[in-house]
Amino acid sequence: MRKGGGKDHVTDAPSRHAVRYVSGMSLRVVRALLGVLLFSAHQSRLVAQDGVVTSCRAAVDALVLSGGGAKGLAHVGVIAALEAAGVRPRLIVGTSMGAMIGSLYASGYRAAEIDSIARTMSRREFFGARAARGPAAWRGLLPLVLWEEGASGFQLQSSTVRQQEMNAALNIAFLRGNLLARGDFDRLPIPLRVVATNLQGREVVALAGGDLAQAVRASIAIPFVFTPQRVGDAILADGGLSANIPVGVARSAGATRVIVSDVTERPADALDLESPLVIADRLLNWLFRQPADSLGSDDLWIRSDVDGFRALDFSPEAVDSLIRLGRAAGDSMLRQWECRPTTPAVVPPVTVPRRFAGISGAAMNPSEFTLVQRLLQLDGATALDERALQVQLTTIGQREIFNDLWLFPSGNGDTVSFRPAVRPLPRRTAGIGLAYDTELGGRVWAGLLDRNFPAIRVEGSAVLALGRFERDLGLTARRQTLLGRPTFSPVATLTLRAHDIRRFDGDGVELEADDLREAVATLGVERFLGRELRLALMGEARAWRDHALVTGTERYGQALGARLAMERIAPDEGSRIGAEAGWAPDYHWLKLEAHLLREVGPLRIEPHFRLGLGEGVPVSLTFPLGGTEGFPGLHIGERRGDREAFASLALSQEVAGPLRVRVVGAVGRAAIGDLPLSLTGASAGGLGRGGVFGRGGWLLGVRAGVGSDTPLGPVQVEYGWNDAGRKALYLRVGRWF
Repeated sequence: MRKGGGKDHVTDAPSRHAVRYVSGMSLRVVRALLGVLLFSAHQSRLVAQDGVVTSCRAAVDALVLSGGGAKGLAHVGVIAALEAAGVRPRLIVGTSMGAMIGSLYASGYRAAEIDSIARTMSRREFFGARAARGPAAWRGLLPLVLWEEGASGFQLQSSTVRQQEMNAALNIAFLRGNLLARGDFDRLPIPLRVVATNLQGREVVALAGGDLAQAVRASIAIPFVFTPQRVGDAILADGGLSANIPVGVARSAGATRVIVSDVTERPADALDLESPLVIADRLLNWLFRQPADSLGSDDLWIRSDVDGFRALDFSPEAVDSLIRLGRAAGDSMLRQWECRPTTPAVVPPVTVPRRFAGISGAAMNPSEFTLVQRLLQLDGATALDERALQVQLTTIGQREIFNDLWLFPSGNGDTVSFRPAVRPLPRRTAGIGLAYDTELGGRVWAGLLDRNFPAIRVEGSAVLALGRFERDLGLTARRQTLLGRPTFSPVATLTLRAHDIRRFDGDGVELEADDLREAVATLGVERFLGRELRLALMGEARAWRDHALVTGTERYGQALGARLAMERIAPDEGSRIGAEAGWAPDYHWLKLEAHLLREVGPLRIEPHFRLGLGEGVPVSLTFPLGGTEGFPGLHIGERRGDREAFASLALSQEVAGPLRVRVVGAVGRAAIGDLPLSLTGASAGGLGRGGVFGRGGWLLGVRAGVGSDTPLGPVQVEYGWNDAGRKALYLRVGRWF
């Protein structure tokens, strides 16, 4: 070689001196060595891997999926692009949402299946912040502030995701992978590393074994949203705190070539210093940012265009866009990648173990073990039904039994066994709530629940509510027992009530209120079908003092009877469905109510129905028209009878930020069945007579105004009219109860 013109040049032929020096056998040896070197160099660019010819050096490919909250759904589109290009990695490494998507892919799910699972979990809104929700014993009361007793005393719980339901969803989504791995993530169809952060030293933890659902749960434990997970001696939280794009973890696990799907946040240059939310978002982004790992010439970096999407926006529109953007970015970058295969990779079949070898209670006390065994319905089982087990895990997540339940499968071949680990619910829970209504005044309540008082597994609860017109104290004691498969709860309650029943004349002028005193004791059984549906059959003893609705005559009474109740409190807090019936020798009654909430894009739809029927009932069991929300144009509680038929439809839509415009249309009637004709009209306050759908007393009304969701609960300011010529202002702050 010689240098010239500043560049190296190779001569066309060896010098005569070199030719004379190399002769005979020596020349043949040199030629053979040169042939080997040339062949090796050629093979470094053309290597056969599992029958797939690439143009790159032999390497172990790893798919690295970054964190990014909801933006991580773009990974689904990237995986779809990899499948279409015939690329199948030999290792998957994921952080946070990347761990969720990557674990599904490693478990043998195709991109289309991951798409469906991701959309299902997103629709259930496990990732969004929610209003704090009290124990089931509080029957749907929504606390403004909630405390739970932890290892170091009571801890404040703010609006957050519902941990039990989220954990159950992870158990279900990753059940197949858990059964395939059985404690070793290298057993999965594609080996997996789940990245989390040890909060004790902020070091990176790459989980390669254990319970797959718990590993993912640890990786997505965003501070102040999810509680951390204890795995061994480590306290694990979101992997994005230490390795949001975990290329280094992939290299340490043996990967020599990486495909990176990056959905991390890239903050805009401009910063609104006047907005606390913008500042908080920027600080959170810094918290999850680390120096980037270097990539080689054979590595592939796929950056989806997710800028502008919020980390917790799991709306259907956002999900559609994110997955589409991920697919577009993946297709674009794979077309440019020199190392993409020329023939599709072979996808081996996935066979889930089916032979159940038993369940161990080593990680639980005997009572917990018995409860878990029966709840999972695995005692005596020899074959494992994956679908049936998913149903049981769903039920456990919906019921107030454990905070966490992880299966920890193990086994070999076609055999699987479980060594479950549980974290019990907090021993004590306390909460307070408050609300204000322009007519009913302020109201505040406080609740305390002890799950081990005064004897083992006996739950005691007390709720005190104070307001301008109502003062209530409710005491409840229940004990969960197992009668066969279902869980029933013997329950006893005592309610002390002091109410001022509002009275009005036919023109809506408020009169002096009637004083009501009542004590009600019940004893019976409850069964919760999930967290949301409560069935109860109770014996009831009631004693009261009240005033007749029409005549105002003071009355005393007492009765023994029975009550049957069914109540469903939906997860969105705005929906509730209930049916309740009671019987005593001197009276009987039936009440049906449904208040639903549906959202269609920006439009919120709220139908509300009430139907009540009573015969000879005490005033406390009569029905105010429209319930606690009243009727448009009337005072709240103005028309009260022993029969009620009511229906309304509310439509609302966002107009500026959280501000919503709301319109409500309503029709209804309240009546008294034995009301004499001589007392109809003004003296009866406009009440009808006869059956619930009888003639007279019907009203049509409309109410319109604005509202917003606030830290104190919803705020509504509306004005109502009805066809009786009445008008009334409706103003309410907070969650009324």
